[in-house]
Amino acid sequence: MHDISRLEQEFLSVAPETSALEVVTKMKSAGLGCALVLEDGELVGIFTERDLLNKLTGAGAVPHQTAVRELMSGHPEVLSDRDSIAIAVNKMSMGRYRHIPIRKADGSYSVTSIKHVLKYIAKSEW
Repeated sequence: MHDISRLEQEFLSVAPETSALEVVTKMKSAGLGCALVLEDGELVGIFTERDLLNKLTGAGAVPHQTAVRELMSGHPEVLSDRDSIAIAVNKMSMGRYRHIPIRKADGSYSVTSIKHVLKYIAKSEW
């Protein structure tokens, strides 16, 4: 079966109060395009490069003072690690997501991206 657990996954989490500047610095350092926003171990949002470009721009932007909670996409769609890759592709396509959180059986989270999906498909013998 071609389930999500076969895809490469990544993980970077931050608290909702973390400054946008700190989150962006962590994302850049880790080479990741998003960070999951967790509060008490629960996913409350996702902060992506798109959020940065669309919400933290202009002369009034203060990334060191703006909490990621104000910029994140709240209540993101989440897949189960037992969902199929086809479901992931469908959700990513319909929602225009490049990253999608995955909730693992143990309750922890990770993220997969369209880059990981395409890499898997290119290597697979369907």
